[in-house]
Amino acid sequence: MGGDRIRRVIILELQEEDGEVFEDFLSFLQDHPEIENCKQNKDSIISLPGLEIYPQQRRVFRNQQEIPLTKTEYEILIYLFQNSNHVLTHSQIYERIWREPDYGEARKLVSHHVQAIRRKLNLKHDSGVYLRCIRDVGYSFERKK
Repeated sequence: MGGDRIRRVIILELQEEDGEVFEDFLSFLQDHPEIENCKQNKDSIISLPGLEIYPQQRRVFRNQQEIPLTKTEYEILIYLFQNSNHVLTHSQIYERIWREPDYGEARKLVSHHVQAIRRKLNLKHDSGVYLRCIRDVGYSFERKK
């Protein structure tokens, strides 16, 4: 076992308000040069069952077929993906994507775009990934584990 090295991968999922934690973590890494720092490849791919997202190119593929999404549809999909298995309200989605307060139009507008995403990507319960509707609340990007 003499020359063997134990390898561990640490993946952090932080929210915007966790900036201080992130800065502390970066400082720790700089203070310990023996820890290898792997950076995300610029051409990273989000790969899910039957669904691939290329964030740098803003392209989405379903079963190796490119699916054209509008700017808004793409941004909603990414926001829901970034919060996988968590329920986001219509207002949360609206305020994040349209960058303005919800004045009562969120439910109708968000629902319209989510329906378009579902239709274009053909996301169903048995597909490994699914956009779940929580009636009168919002949506959740569900991934089977």
